[in-house]
Formats: sequence, structure tokens, C-alpha cells
Amino acid sequence: MKNQFLMATALVFGLAVSSCKKDQLTDATNQVITDLAVDETVDAVVDSLGDFMENPIITDATEQQDLEIMSVPEILDTDYFVFVETRGGRKDSMVKSCSDVLKLSRENKEALAKLYRAKIECMKANREVLSRVDEKLRGEAMEMRRGLMEKHKAEVDAIMKAFRAGDITEKERDAKMMEAKKNLTAGLMKIRAGVREKIKSAKDRLEAAGKIKNCEREYLSGVVEIIGKENYAKWVRCHKMHMRKWKK
Repeated sequence: MKNQFLMATALVFGLAVSSCKKDQLTDATNQVITDLAVDETVDAVVDSLGDFMENPIITDATEQQDLEIMSVPEILDTDYFVFVETRGGRKDSMVKSCSDVLKLSRENKEALAKLYRAKIECMKANREVLSRVDEKLRGEAMEMRRGLMEKHKAEVDAIMKAFRAGDITEKERDAKMMEAKKNLTAGLMKIRAGVREKIKSAKDRLEAAGKIKNCEREYLSGVVEIIGKENYAKWVRCHKMHMRKWKK
């Protein structure tokens, strides 16, 4: 479920339609062959994925579960072109959504696979930096949550002890319990806000996210060079349409 959520959110950030403005693509003879919306260009997709990493999804810490940080969109790990049918080849029964909008030569598929491997290697060290920072902050958040939960339990136990001893009325008990619950909820929300602020101020993490963006930019630029601008436009638009259907 988490992976589906990551993928959905990543595609929303990376590929959702945001403007009607167009960026014209031209072929070697300088004739317009297609138009890209501003959110379809390589730079726009990369920047939106970068926004996702720099401002990640942080789930609420609750009474039932710990806080989670999801900062790497699944699109960065997916080699969509491995499923594309090659010209003259047998149709692949595992063709996934948006891969069947293209037909590539075997040489192009091999070049794309090599490009993808280079991207993963390029990102590796900086992905580790992101994970290290996120895990450290998550660990701190878990400790804070445990402390809050222990304090809340002690407070509830004290309230119930006073009620059983006849020191407070049922009405006073309920009011104190409600106040204790309110304080716990506020404390848990404060943990999430604190983690977000620490993420924004972690310089090594921001630098790593920027380098990952550069790896993705080189990859997508290489994709355009290998499959051509028209095929790139078909591919990126198919993902946008797929995302709209997925959301309904």
C-alpha cells in the first residue's frame, strides 16, 4: 500500500498537468513536430521530483503507529522501458501501462537499459545520505513518541486512581481525560512539525537531493536523445493520463 501511495504521489508531483503553456520541440530541419506542456519537459519533471525529495511525505505519529518519512518517489527506481516492445519482435505479455505506446529498436532498448543502470549508480551514494538522515530523524521521532505515550499513560492512570479513590467526580474525570487526550494529540502533531523543520535545515540532505536531481536530469535527457522527442512526448503524456485514471 505504501509503494502505491509513493508512486501515486510521485507521479502527481512529477507529471500532473499544471499549465496550458507549451514548449515547442523541433526536429533537425527546425520544423515543429510536437508541443510539450510546461510540466512535461525534462527540467519540469526533474524539479517536481526534487520538490518531493526536499519536502517529503511525513505521516502523522499517532497512538497506534510511528511516524514515517517517504522521500524517494518510486518513479526514480522504475525502468519503464524494459517492457517496451522491440520492432519486429514478439509482443511481450508483460507490457506495462505506457510501455506499449512506443516501439523501439533492440539497440535503443539496450542503450536505455545501460542509461538506467548508470542513473542508479549515479544516485547510489546520495540515496544513502537521504536514507541516513531520514532514519536518524525518524528514530528521534520514535523516541519522542514513546516518551509522550508513557507520559500520557501515567497521566491517565493518575486520573483513574483519583476517581476510584473518590477524590474527583465522574464529570471531573471525563474533563481531565479529555484534556489529557488533547495534550497527547498536540504533542504528536508537534513531533511531525519538528521533523519537517529538521529535514528542511539538513544541508547534507539537501545537497544529496540536488545531486539525485542531476542524475535524473542526465537520465531523462539521455532518454530523449535515444528515443526521440516525439516518443518522449508520447511516453510522458501517457503517464499523465494513467495517473488521472488511477486517481478516479
